[in-house]
Amino acid sequence: MKRRNKRIISIITIAVALVLVVACGAWFVLKNNTLDNSENEISTVENNENESAKTEDVANSESENTVNKDEQKDTNDMTPEELFQAFCDGKITAEARSYYDDTTWTMDNTSFQLEETTPEEDLDPTIAVKKLEPVDLDNDGEVEFILESAFYGDMCFDCKDGKVVCFAQGEGTAAMCSYTQYDGAYWIVHSDTTHAGRCTYELTKFNGDLQVVDSFKFGWEDWEDTGVKTYYQDDNEITEADYEALYDKVF
Repeated sequence: MKRRNKRIISIITIAVALVLVVACGAWFVLKNNTLDNSENEISTVENNENESAKTEDVANSESENTVNKDEQKDTNDMTPEELFQAFCDGKITAEARSYYDDTTWTMDNTSFQLEETTPEEDLDPTIAVKKLEPVDLDNDGEVEFILESAFYGDMCFDCKDGKVVCFAQGEGTAAMCSYTQYDGAYWIVHSDTTHAGRCTYELTKFNGDLQVVDSFKFGWEDWEDTGVKTYYQDDNEITEADYEALYDKVF
């Protein structure tokens, strides 16, 4: 009887152990399946988000390209007056060219203050400008636009073909910019009349493509401040009478 009871207890113990093993195995499988499903769901969400982000980036890029094309189209359709006003309003930039060499840079309306639109208390006299009447400065039958600075003279703008070019401007007190009508054409003048020992005028004539087609310079020097001036035109010394006659013709 005792032997039989022991056998029954052994069988029950084995059965319980098997049940526990099976239960643990089933739990482990279910856990792994749950984790796999969670990871798959996360991966799916991430993939969807990535695809959504890519789609949004493409849409934004296409939108920006459309805006840029529209802006370019609008600029190309502008009249010279509209181009110049858009530049003054800060809506577009201009290409600026140096008087001294072939240097170019991008100019915007932060390089000056329009007297007509800037409150008086905010005006910086060193960059304050006012609009002058347009003049055909490059002798092509179409007017150019001018901003005048009390410190550095004129800024001259050619506005056509969808862009604005500042082809002449004052570049310091040794290169004040203005213009004059001489020998049947308009000339850009860069002058230095405020420094001791010299007085110089350099005249440049442009064509409609903003190419320099003629130029010359004249002035006088008295480096030792003796009161005896040496007059010249280009590389040639001239008399005071010749200098005065040329000055009268030019200005």
